[in-house]
This record gives sequence, C-alpha cells and structure tokens, in this order.
Amino acid sequence: MRKIPVIFLILFSILIITACKKTEKETAPQSEASAPVVETAPAVVAPAEDSDAPDKEAEDDGYQRVVVAGTEVRWDGYRAIEPESDLDIMNMTFADFGSFFAEQYPVSRSTYKLMEGEISETEVTHIHSENPGPAIYIVGGVHGDERAAWYSALLMREATISCGDLYVLAPANANGARNKTRYVTGHLDLNRSFPGNPDGDDAEQLAFAIYQDIRGKKPDFVFDLHEAILMNESRDFLGSTYIFTELDGMEDLFFDLLVATEEGTICHNEFGFTGPGPAGSVNAEVTRHLHIPVITVETFRGFDIYRRVYDQLDTIQFTLAFYGMR
Repeated sequence: MRKIPVIFLILFSILIITACKKTEKETAPQSEASAPVVETAPAVVAPAEDSDAPDKEAEDDGYQRVVVAGTEVRWDGYRAIEPESDLDIMNMTFADFGSFFAEQYPVSRSTYKLMEGEISETEVTHIHSENPGPAIYIVGGVHGDERAAWYSALLMREATISCGDLYVLAPANANGARNKTRYVTGHLDLNRSFPGNPDGDDAEQLAFAIYQDIRGKKPDFVFDLHEAILMNESRDFLGSTYIFTELDGMEDLFFDLLVATEEGTICHNEFGFTGPGPAGSVNAEVTRHLHIPVITVETFRGFDIYRRVYDQLDTIQFTLAFYGMR
C-alpha cells in the first residue's frame, strides 16, 4: 500500500477549515502587504554556509548569500537579486528548456487582440483540437517584470494538444513587460484590479477585458503565472508556491501537483501552497465569481531564468496531461 504523503493530510485539514470559514475568507481584505499565510514552507531560507567568512565577491557587490531550496542566491535583506540574463525568448523553443511538448498533435491556431489600439494591447492565442475535450486558459505575466511567467506563456503559444481548447494570453501585461515593471502604467497593479471596469484606469480596463474574455470562453481551468522575489520576515515567502482560493473542482489536480514536486517528478524543488489569492487578483476573482478553478504558479526570481521557465512549463505540461490533453 502506498504511503499517504504528509501534504495530503495537511491539505485535507485545510479543506475542512476552508469549508467552515468560507464566508470569513471571502470577506477578509487582502493586500500585497498582508499576503496569504504560507501553510507549508516552500523552501528553506538560511544563511549560506560560509556567509560569515570573508567573501571577495560578496564584498564587491554588497549582497548577502542565502540558501533557498539548496541553491545559493544573492539577497539585499529584503528581496532576492535576480540573476542577470540575456535570454532571447522570442527566438527560443521548448527544446531550449527541456523535453516539453515534444509529441505533436494536429491543431488549428488563431489569435485575437484584447485592448486593441490601447497602450495595454495584448494578444490571445487559441489552440484548437478537432477532438472534443476540456478548455484551459493561461494568463501569463500579469506583472511585467516577472519574466519567467510570460516567457513560458509565450512558448505555450506553440504547444499542441490532443483534444479540447487552449487559450494563451501572453504577456497579459504587455506594457509592463515592455518596460520591465510590475505595473500597467504608473503604479497601477493589474493583479489588484479584477474584475475590472471598462471606464476605469488603465489597469481596471485591462483587467475587465481579460476577465470578460475568460468569462466568455468558460474554461474548465485557469493558470495564472507569476513569480516571487521578496524575502523578508515581515512578508510571506511565495517562491516555489502554488496558490489557490478554493479547491472545489480541482482537489485531485492540486494534490497531484504538490506530490509530484515533493517526489521530484516535476520541477527542480518541492513547491509549497498557500491561499486565498488577494482581493482583485485573477485567482480570487475568477474563482469566487466565475466559479472556475484557478492555480497561481509562483516561481522564485532568485533562481536562474532557465530553471524558472522550466518549472513553469513542467507544471503546465503536468496539468494538461492530467486533463487528458497530452
């Protein structure tokens, strides 16, 4: 008999608690400054083994070294320092990152614009199989500076599926991606602006367009791809984390993803979990108001960009296989 992973027992407890406190959770305010509590730590953050010893490189760049999930990263005491990279995602394929989506299936491909003609104009790719099946919608890069989130989504525009429909929005925050910033314009955070407002500010208008597109497509599942960079005692560490608002309708998938990372079947390290998503996010608003299951993927920006894109793709490929689309 297979041993029941500890993560199953923890999540089962969460389901019971969630059922009892569902109303309280839905009305509790969320903000970036009070991020969801991490139920299980996704990675160990500790001083590097030789952090107290003289280190020429550390003296030169002024950063501390810490170990996250077995990997040494640079840290300024508040956030990780993202490794530099000249990766040219527009001229790369799945094969540049790993064995992803190698088997090809016959599909048709089309695109359409959201916010056409506006500063936030972006594009959705629709991948359709003649074989009936589920629909999955990928929102990649709500925050423009979270590169692996929208890099992986850009690659997914070239994926094929054995059945159903795949919608890929990449990058969701195109203007933020162009300017390497979290925000749409100014300090307007798209991930605090859902379900949006057609007459609102730039972020609210874009949020409305994305939300209405998801609503119209009626997918069975939504991926919300993100990255995390903060590491501070006053903030929850969200690197290598899957976020949910409600598990209804995706319990098996969520458990299977966590166990797969725990066993090393997918991704470079074990992922933790947390919830609910903050108010105004894709995760919270699509889950609560459209009643569509959503998982937010948070890779850690302290790691190399190749590793982060790999883990995003690994999670997506696993999920498509779960739904019978690969």
